[in-house]
Amino acid sequence: MWRRTGILLVVVALSLGGCGWLGASSVSHRKPDAFLLRGRVTVAVTAGDARPDGAACAATVPDLVAGTTVRVTGPDATLLGVGYLGDGVIARNGSASTCEFPFQIPNVAGGVDSYDIAVGARAPQRFAAKDLRENAEAVIMITGD
Repeated sequence: MWRRTGILLVVVALSLGGCGWLGASSVSHRKPDAFLLRGRVTVAVTAGDARPDGAACAATVPDLVAGTTVRVTGPDATLLGVGYLGDGVIARNGSASTCEFPFQIPNVAGGVDSYDIAVGARAPQRFAAKDLRENAEAVIMITGD
């Protein structure tokens, strides 16, 4: 009986060790804090533009094109990530039409209350960290310069 119990304990210990239970106390319990920041830059198009949703478009403001750098920084101006604008596409909302340039910035670090997002050489716009970390899009509206 004791021999059977001893063998059973050895088997259980080896099984738990293989599952990662033994030695788990040396593993960090901190969750990764980096996330994928998603957003888009929105520019109004000329009234009466009849292109359908999803059609290609170009911005009516200078220096706003696919490939333009998008930088995300913390409130102290520390660079936390870089991404690039995608191709512009028409988006309709009722009778209004816009040209929208999507972007994604991977592995943006956490630990701040807000993020500043700058497109090209433009001044950054501030967004609450909580919203962006909960998968809200950063929508940057740009008017004619």
